[in-house]
Parts: sequence; structure tokens; C-alpha cells
Amino acid sequence: MNTVNKYWPLVATPALLWASWSDKGFPLLALVAFVPLLSMFEHLSDVHMKKRRGLRVWFFCYLTFALFNLFVTSWIWNAHWSGVLAVCTFNAALMALVFLMAHKVRVVLGHKRGWIALVAFWLAFENFHQDWEMSWPWLTLGNAFAHYPQWVQWYEYTSVSGGTLWILIVNILIYNTLKKYLEKSEPFSKMAFRYIGIVLWVTLPIAFSLFRYNRYVDNPADSTEVVIVQPNFDAYTEKFDIPQTFQIQKFISLAETVMDMNTELVIGPETMLPELIEESAAGYHPDYQMLFAFKENYPRLNLLLGASTYQSYVDPAKVTPTARKYANAEAWFDVYNAAAYFSTDAQPEFYHKSKLVVGVEHFPFSTVLKPLLGRAVGDFGGTTGTHGIQKERTVFFHSVTGHGTSAIICFESVFPEFVSKFVRNGADFLCIITNDDWWGNTAGHRQHLHYARLRAVENRRWIARSANTGISAVINARGDILQSIPYKQEGALRAEIPILKEKTFFTSSGDIISRLAWFIGVFLALYTVAFRLRKKKL
Repeated sequence: MNTVNKYWPLVATPALLWASWSDKGFPLLALVAFVPLLSMFEHLSDVHMKKRRGLRVWFFCYLTFALFNLFVTSWIWNAHWSGVLAVCTFNAALMALVFLMAHKVRVVLGHKRGWIALVAFWLAFENFHQDWEMSWPWLTLGNAFAHYPQWVQWYEYTSVSGGTLWILIVNILIYNTLKKYLEKSEPFSKMAFRYIGIVLWVTLPIAFSLFRYNRYVDNPADSTEVVIVQPNFDAYTEKFDIPQTFQIQKFISLAETVMDMNTELVIGPETMLPELIEESAAGYHPDYQMLFAFKENYPRLNLLLGASTYQSYVDPAKVTPTARKYANAEAWFDVYNAAAYFSTDAQPEFYHKSKLVVGVEHFPFSTVLKPLLGRAVGDFGGTTGTHGIQKERTVFFHSVTGHGTSAIICFESVFPEFVSKFVRNGADFLCIITNDDWWGNTAGHRQHLHYARLRAVENRRWIARSANTGISAVINARGDILQSIPYKQEGALRAEIPILKEKTFFTSSGDIISRLAWFIGVFLALYTVAFRLRKKKL
């Protein structure tokens, strides 16, 4: 086998994945995208030369996934080049590690268990990538269908892990069938069953999804009138330089172009209130008082806005791992990327963003590294240092109607189980506030919008999304974008959003597929080690 035949998958697999991810692409390509990689993986895994075989498996898989990360998320460069470097090195290395672990199982327990291990390890990896210090679930394989949610309506049962499972199984089936066909090692009758199996695996989930999509009807308990504002302040030249008072005035003037006396909620984007303020004193700030005065002009109105806040501590027992110490006092403070909810009181309620962007809002493993590096941890934690978080998912309840909503902030909308906790806590519809201008007019802000559509399907909740420079949108419970404001345009839109109370299987039960994958993966890993040790003793 010459070099080209050996290593063409290095480009073929990431190119197919990119073509499936693109909002102008075709997501079903993901069902064949891994076939070239599986061919290379099996060749490297089964080669007779055992010396450094595992290293070769990892290295060539790493090159493949580095290109995959580059092709799909190169837009991160617009924010900072280090982000692209991180995903193309660290994230790709973790993906390649999954294939290395599957290779180890394959060598010891055989091909069939090796394929099972590959699926289980990958699902466990994606699940792990949602809840550790360096979370980055952006490239979860099930996200490939984000811009075609009508094909994956069954995510209300499985979430995106069901999509990942579907992609991996179909790819493995197609690869093994293609291999048998080329080897001509099976009779036509047996091959026919393989062909039928592939057709069913591809078509049945889509057929069920389209049936569910066309039959789904909201069962609202009530409705609420919401106004979404897109102020369109450039993140690099305006957002943090223009006075906050002016930004609030623009927010109010845009909202009033579409609202009326029945409007119950006006939503503004992430960091709509960019000036850092002590939460306990927010109600006394003139800008916050301006917002309360605006709210008083409309009898049913509540406001939800992004804000930059902090809290101070003097009791050492209350100090959190993310707290910073005042320079000249025995006191500490936590800085938050927050959401402020203005209801009946003269003091807003707050929710603190809890899924933070690594490097910009969060320094990983700070609990361990902070004692070693001291103040350097804050210096390397992005321009604003490591932010504080909160354990519970706060739901804001309307002061008049009692309807519950969330304040999902930016990156948080990429985490399925995280978002579902808002619904479990009483959110009748979901609000997402974000500022995607850091990435410019690239695929990044469009991917982020489409991921919100999957959250709508998983929880069967309508979504009101306010983005600083766009795309702000209203998304229904089937994942359809009903209204939107184009990128880089200021404006406001008004929508009547149904209040939905029923919870989906996924919302109630969580990610069962990933839990099962963890069980199978750990069992196979332990069994592989035990089998190998037993074989050595014999």
C-alpha cells in the first residue's frame, strides 16, 4: 500500500466532517465521514510490526482530528490565535486518545469488541468534555445536525449523544460492509442483509424524526409577549468604550419601537450592562434606576439583561476558589458574567454564568495551580481573570404571570444537560443572551445559533435569543427559526411565545446513552487489563 493510499484519510475524514457541519453543507455526510479514518485505523492497528504501533495509531488519528478542529472551528482565530492552537492540539489529542484506547482493546479482545469500545469510549469522551475544567463540547458529533433539526427530532429522548451514536454505528457498518465487498469474502445473500441493515439504520431515524416533526403540536398552558433587542455594538471598538448610559438609552429606544402595554419581557444581550457593579448596591446605581423607571411605564413588564457584576466577602469561610483578594484589605471578591432580572423589587435578581470559556473567563485547575502560581493564575485567566460561578440553575419567575424563564449566557447554550436543568427547575421557555461579535462574520456565530435549535428540540421549549450583533431569533419547540434579526443590524422583534409545561424524556432522565457508554467503556477497559495480565501469567 503506497503512501497516498495509506494516508488519504488524513484529509478525507476532516473534509467530510466540515462539509457536514457547514450551514451550507449536508449533514448526512457525517454518516460516512469516519469511513476513511476507520480504514486507516484498522490498517495501523492490525499491522504486524508491533513496535510503536499504538503511537502510530494515536499520531495519525491526531493529525486527522487536528484538521477536523481546524476546518470546523478556524473562526476562533478572529478572537485570538491561541484558541485555534488549543483546539488543534489539545482537543485533537484527546480525540486521538479515544482511538488509541480502542486500539488497545482491539488488540487484546478482538475486532468486534474493539468497535464496541470505540463507540463507548467516544461517547464517554464527549460526556466527559462537558463537565471538566477544560470543557469544549462544540464538536460533539451529534451537533452536525444542528441546522437540520427536523431530521433529529428524537433528540427529545436521547439528546445529541443519540446523534453521535447514530453517526458512529452507521460509519462502522458502512466501513465493514465496504471491506467485505472489496474482499469478496461473503456470499451475496449475507451481503444483502448488510445492505438492508445500513439502509434501515440511515432511514428509520430520519423517517421517525420527520413523522414526529410533522405531528408535533405545542400544548401551551398560556403565552407571553416577549421583545428581543439587538443593539449591535461592535465588541472590539464600541461595547466596552461607549458609556453604559448611552447603551441603555439605545436599548430602550429599540425596544419601544415594537413593544406595547401587553409586553411582559424585554431581553437584552450578554454584557448589555458592561460596567462592573457590586450586586448588593445595583438598585442604587443611576443606570439601573433608569431601567426600573422604564419598566414602570409598562404594567406587565420585566427585563432580562446581561451584566458585569461582583460580590465582596469579608468572612474567610465564604471565600470561593475563584475569589480574588483586595490588595489592601482582608476581603475578597468574585467577578461574574451575569444576567440581571428586573421585576417588582427595586433590586434586580442575578444569575451567574457557570459554563465559562477556558482562557478568557476561566483558568483551568486554578484550585491546584493557584497555590503554586499565585497571582499569575489571575494574569493568565484572560483579560478579566477567572470568573465566579454558581451551583444551581436559577429560573426567573415573572412578577405578574409567574411564568419561568432561564438566562442561558453565551457558551452555556452548547451544553445539553446543563440547559435541561433550567427546565427541570421550572423554565417554561428559554432565554439565551450572547455576544458572538468576537468571531466576526464567520461560521462561529451561525453554528452557535443552530446549536440553540437542538436545545429547543431536546427540551421542547421555545427559545428567545438576544445577541449583541446577531443573530437574534425566536426558535420554536421543533427547532424552527421563526423570526430573526440579521447579523450586524440593530433592531428589535416581538413574539408571542407559548408557555409549555411538559418535560421530555431527556429533560426528566438526562443523558442515559452517555451513562451506558461509561459503564460499557469502563468494563471493557478493566476487562482488557485483566485479560492481558492473566495471559501474561499463563
